Amino acid sequence: MYHVILGNRAEKDLKKLDERFREKVIKNLRMLKIEPFLGEKMMGEFKNSYRIKIPPLRIIYTPDFKNKIIWVRAIGFRGEVYR
Repeated sequence: MYHVILGNRAEKDLKKLDERFREKVIKNLRMLKIEPFLGEKMMGEFKNSYRIKIPPLRIIYTPDFKNKIIWVRAIGFRGEVYR
């Protein structure tokens, strides 16, 4: 089982979300503890990261397989999360 850690930005992003979106995000974060390959591998600037799509939201995370940690970098709407 992996340990999920929210970065500062991800914590702020989660607090800003509407309750209906927040519940979906938290559910997916819990699933990440068990299955770190839940998301899709990203390319380019984020080549070591993965993303989970929860329309219209995205969760961007970077797994550390050696230490069994998942670092959640950002949570947000599709147009804003990649900035």
